[in-house]
Amino acid sequence: MNELVGLFRENRDIIRSTGWVITDPKSYAWWDGFDSADKIVISAFLVQLTKWESVKRVIRTLEENSLAKVESLADLDLPSLETYFKPINFYRTKARRVMSFARFVKEMGGLDKVLVLEKRPLLLKQEGVGEETADSILLFAGNQPIFPSTEYSRRVLSRVTGRDMSKRELPGFVYSNVQQDLYLYKILHAGLGAVGKAFCLLTKPKCDRCFLKQVCEYNYR
Repeated sequence: MNELVGLFRENRDIIRSTGWVITDPKSYAWWDGFDSADKIVISAFLVQLTKWESVKRVIRTLEENSLAKVESLADLDLPSLETYFKPINFYRTKARRVMSFARFVKEMGGLDKVLVLEKRPLLLKQEGVGEETADSILLFAGNQPIFPSTEYSRRVLSRVTGRDMSKRELPGFVYSNVQQDLYLYKILHAGLGAVGKAFCLLTKPKCDRCFLKQVCEYNYR
């Protein structure tokens, strides 16, 4: 795993091109250069089944209207929020989910009271928040030491190690092979996601172009 971390550092420009920024451990900028926990959380709801460029456009519009904070959205009415979310697929459903989450956050006393590991069970009870979303916002918006299980990470690590594993097994594998460290969890998540998106495709992976090819069991089959 240390070798993977080294390769991710060396190829940070490729990783940046997929939307991940390798930077200081507690910086919000890992999430495509965002500068707040609020923007990370809002975009995590919006990005499901939606192009990332559309999500960023909505975030910019919210920012221009001084609404790029979760608690600010709690004070809007649903039709107004839907108007802002129109560039997003399933915008009505997502507006309802974001508004519900925003009001939950406000009742809890703010994002800093919500984005802690102890509140993970409560996060998972919110509409639209599955394990991947909860763990991603805990790691990148809350700076909590947890490793999100994604299909990209599962596929890439399974191929690199030659050990087929399920998404449920993935976090345990990481915890067993990497010390608990915010930076390491973030760079692994970002790097594996970048490789999965750019090279390690489900069918016809681009092994010849992948910077992990020297350490990947799948490439030597």
